Amino acid sequence: MDIMIDRVRKPEKFEGLLKQLKEEEKIFSSYKDILIFAACLAKSRQVREPFLKSSEPIPLHIFSGEFDMAVINAIAITEQNDYEIQFLSEENQERKIMIFEEYAAAGLQIIEDEVLSRGKSVLESFIELLADEEADKNLLGDISSLAY
Repeated sequence: MDIMIDRVRKPEKFEGLLKQLKEEEKIFSSYKDILIFAACLAKSRQVREPFLKSSEPIPLHIFSGEFDMAVINAIAITEQNDYEIQFLSEENQERKIMIFEEYAAAGLQIIEDEVLSRGKSVLESFIELLADEEADKNLLGDISSLAY
């Protein structure tokens, strides 16, 4: 009997960044929202980062909103080369979540490298990152389109 994945891991090395974005700077209201944004950012740049050490994982039911699951599914299914028809089924949930986690980890690395290194306030640097992405690829449009 396979064990169903029931949580999403957060890379331990970014625990400080996650707390800074949520608790100190209040840019995001939840860790889930940070991971969703980070995964979309990394997906737009086609960068994944595997990781082994996780801090306290987030229960999967926290990602139960229609938008959250649409993002996770869209990221996972666009990663497939063979477009397996059953890829979004529960049998493939572990693989789907791992792909999402790796994109989120890469996105957190991008945020750490590009936001914290600008020498400005975190909020101002974050806004500049969004503006840069908007100019490059229209990341906000990409994220919005994943919901439909």
